[in-house]
Amino acid sequence: MQRFLPRGLTLTSLTVALSAALAACGGGGPADSSSAQSDATSTAASTAPADTAGLAGATSTDTAAGNAALASATAASQSGADALKTVVGADAGTASASAGTVQQAATTSTSTAPSGGNASGSSSATPATSTSTSTSTSTSTAAPTGGNAATATTTTVAKASGAGLNLSAVNYWATELPTFDVMKRASSWLTQCSSGGTCSGFTGTAGTWDTQEESRLALDADGYPLSLPAATDTTVKYRKVTTVLSSTNVLPLGQYTILYDGSGKLAYGGSVSIVSTSAGRDVVNLTSTNHGSFWLTITATDPANHLRNIRVYMPGGACSNDLGTYAASAAACTTGKGSYVPFEAFPSAAGIWNPQFLADVKGFRTLRFMDWGNTNSTMVSNWSDRPSATTRVWSSGVPLEWMFDLANRVGADPWINIPAHATDDYVTQAAKLAVQTLDASRTVNMEYANEPWNYAFPATKWMLAQAQAAWPADVAAGANVYELENNWYARRLVQTCSLAKGAVAGGASRFRCIANTQAAQPTQTDQVLKCTYAARTLGQACAKYIDAVAIAPYFGYYVGNTSLRTVVDSWMSSADGGLTQLFQELTGKNATGSTAPALLASYNSGAPGGAIAQAASWMTGQQAVISTKYGLPMWAYEGGQHLLPNAGDTDTGFVNLTIAANRDPRMGAAYQQMMAAWQAAGGQTFVYYSHASTPTKTGSWGMKETMTDNDNAKWLAATAVRDSACWWSGC
Repeated sequence: MQRFLPRGLTLTSLTVALSAALAACGGGGPADSSSAQSDATSTAASTAPADTAGLAGATSTDTAAGNAALASATAASQSGADALKTVVGADAGTASASAGTVQQAATTSTSTAPSGGNASGSSSATPATSTSTSTSTSTSTAAPTGGNAATATTTTVAKASGAGLNLSAVNYWATELPTFDVMKRASSWLTQCSSGGTCSGFTGTAGTWDTQEESRLALDADGYPLSLPAATDTTVKYRKVTTVLSSTNVLPLGQYTILYDGSGKLAYGGSVSIVSTSAGRDVVNLTSTNHGSFWLTITATDPANHLRNIRVYMPGGACSNDLGTYAASAAACTTGKGSYVPFEAFPSAAGIWNPQFLADVKGFRTLRFMDWGNTNSTMVSNWSDRPSATTRVWSSGVPLEWMFDLANRVGADPWINIPAHATDDYVTQAAKLAVQTLDASRTVNMEYANEPWNYAFPATKWMLAQAQAAWPADVAAGANVYELENNWYARRLVQTCSLAKGAVAGGASRFRCIANTQAAQPTQTDQVLKCTYAARTLGQACAKYIDAVAIAPYFGYYVGNTSLRTVVDSWMSSADGGLTQLFQELTGKNATGSTAPALLASYNSGAPGGAIAQAASWMTGQQAVISTKYGLPMWAYEGGQHLLPNAGDTDTGFVNLTIAANRDPRMGAAYQQMMAAWQAAGGQTFVYYSHASTPTKTGSWGMKETMTDNDNAKWLAATAVRDSACWWSGC
């Protein structure tokens, strides 16, 4: 009962949208200009190769064209999930005017933040302190090799809460802002060119904004281009690369500090203007003009000392006596709070976490990193394939090192999803990293893949094929192939957890093995736990190896069925646009709070008491299998409202109704009712989905819409549980 989340600019559909929008604008991406010179020219010119001898030249950007392209791409990324989105419901398998900016050459020096800050010549993008290595031209920091250098900032929090939180996917349009280095949310590189020369003769959806030659880029281990094509290179069209930091008014407005190592030339586009430039350090001002779009372009880079380790720090910082609390400026650091420390000067031990984000997630019992790991789409199999601690962007997956670092800092148990294709070595190395990195009080909740019953996900289809290959005789004998898939998943989950627990001393107490089953299908849960076919080789039922079973008791999914739309449309003629009737359907209560019949009961026999009552019936049905039959605790890996239209449904009136409902105070009461049902059914840890995101026709999944949406009724309901004691024996 899930949704596909939109992906980044690497999707073909987004490239099409970008190129089409750009063509309509008649413009290109950032374009070189020789009309201005920067102040930082001396050392760059002396080290530049012949084809980049003009590194001192300033660069301007075609802001109008870029913004048009980004607006189209952002819409495609949010609503274009229609092409990807499939919702599986109760019936398993049923598809339910700023001018362009000017920028300067980089130099061979490193950035110049105050001593001890993130720009002291080493990358901020490493969760553990490591020794930097200096040369005459650049400075870098190696990724951590073991141990937990962040222990000094570990927060030990008693596991008092019963609430957990799913963190939202990291991408350039996201409203969750986990780090103050916004490069982490940036897009993959777009290869670009300006008009003239080889920048013509495009085919398909390629164009100046994206020539679609990303496969021709030679990148270093962290994802920075080692070189760019010479002006005389006729084998490719692109001459520069761009990464998008924001496409909408999501980032806080104000001055951003850009730090970098290496030699080359940077340009900035969107709603920004340059404030100052110096060797290794630029400052730009982001305004709301053009919807707050912001992108960065490398127009030249020295192959002998390429531009790298680019950090883009948000405005603001903290007071020295409390680096975990956001301070907008020095004015916030009143008596007793210490001196003002801008993000640029944060000590490396403080990490790169946005203090506002830390305040949100601190106190939750567990943080689930399913979306941070790109679990639903990742093809990572080998340990060497995973994102490294110093990788440029996190849109393709947040490194495990940073997941564990965050868990330490806020005192939460990390919930990780092992990729479906992960090798045994990957699992073993992940387990060792966890124990080396995490505070001893932390337990890793380990899940294999995500929703192995949801055939909207490629991994589930792959598991089905593996199951048929594993038990061909049973297939030939007429065994239910979907039960076989449940068995194959259960066996691989058991293998994964056993590998992790056996990889380190005391592993049995450091890892909690979590099975994922469909809320509405207790029969499927029973198949996973009994694992008749897998037990032949395991020697006993899979339940003997599993520590908890997690379901996702969402409510209200059926309201979006087009077969019910005539009735729901009739609600919209009411004075409040149908909200009163919708909440009666969800809660089984009328406007006065009295019990009332579900309005869709005669159309949907599966929910005679309304949506929350339906979810409650799933909870009790699952509890009978999970806890009564097998003696395991029942958890929720996700949960909340599930209001959205079916895939392909273009009824904007219904979409507006669902968004309005999610913004209504009554939704908070609905969440409280859901939680009461969960506790009454014997459910334990409940992990809300998800932290922050913009509501669209593909769902209103965020507990809040932005980082500052603290009065959202859903968020208030979730934090009330977060800040209360857990409710089950022994918790």
